[in-house]
Amino acid sequence: MEKITALRAHQRTQIIKSLTADQVRALNEFTRYAMLSQFHTNHYLRDTDWEFQGIVIDPLYHLAHAHRGQNLYCDCGRRLKNQFILRSRSTGHRLALGISHFQQHASIPETVIKEIKRGINEIDLYRDAILIAYARGQRFPHQAFDYVQTHRGFANREASQFYQRCLLFSQVNLPLFPNDYRDLMALVKEVRAGHRHRLSKEEVQQIVTAIAEDWRSLNRQLTLYEYQLTQAGLTNDHLHRLQLNALNYALRRHKSRFVVHDWKAIRQLNLTKARTQQAIILRQLAFYWQVTVDCSPISTARDQLGQVLISHQQARQSSRLFAVQEGRQLVQADLG
Repeated sequence: MEKITALRAHQRTQIIKSLTADQVRALNEFTRYAMLSQFHTNHYLRDTDWEFQGIVIDPLYHLAHAHRGQNLYCDCGRRLKNQFILRSRSTGHRLALGISHFQQHASIPETVIKEIKRGINEIDLYRDAILIAYARGQRFPHQAFDYVQTHRGFANREASQFYQRCLLFSQVNLPLFPNDYRDLMALVKEVRAGHRHRLSKEEVQQIVTAIAEDWRSLNRQLTLYEYQLTQAGLTNDHLHRLQLNALNYALRRHKSRFVVHDWKAIRQLNLTKARTQQAIILRQLAFYWQVTVDCSPISTARDQLGQVLISHQQARQSSRLFAVQEGRQLVQADLG
């Protein structure tokens, strides 16, 4: 990783205060997804009883006592910026913790915690680079991005984190991280040169693998959101009904009723079927986003879910389908 200057806490806070609410949400989604990738790639908890289920980031944490949104808390009661959700492999019990309490509440070794903190510090440096660029007047390179989009330069790259970051930041005019900017400029050159080639079997498999990894992250987001709903007061009966409605809503546009339940199974599918499975789970998430509108107990989680949908170009318009209308009624009945 190239040398990046770390901001002091007060410098970071001042720049963040100059951002719009949507820009803060997008930046936090970038941070959240990077943390998810760290956990997936490094398997931090592989030798423990715990598995990582997700993370929620408070977009308004920097406002301190002026915070008017939904606060996040550790199970001990401490207010958090980053709330990690862990699940016991042996008992199924879940914990919502800050990183400093992993050892106290989950008996996770200090060596593992230090490794996780190093990964988080690296992500914080990447975020600081974006904030510094913004403070210097840099913004999203719309012309380059639109050029590549228009000429289908992102074809077969839709599941990549690079493309999803570009989509997310393009919506709110945030500058790209330097490495992402260089990759985008390289793609512009590639498109201008008219470089097109037929995908090899190996390249197709790489795309399918990327889709499978993305599906795994989306599935964890789905599981986490359902858990957050039950924590907010949704009954198990109503959750089960929501799950059925979400699946029916997602399958409505597909002739096949085939649905995978394990990300590894996607790696065995062809490219078309893998993309279909990705589309199905995105529509399930879009269903939950619609039925929890004006649901204050999980407003932070819903904002986060909205950023996931934006980064995947998933439509978020309100539907009048019975499944969605009934879902809203179930949520309102339990959560008000």
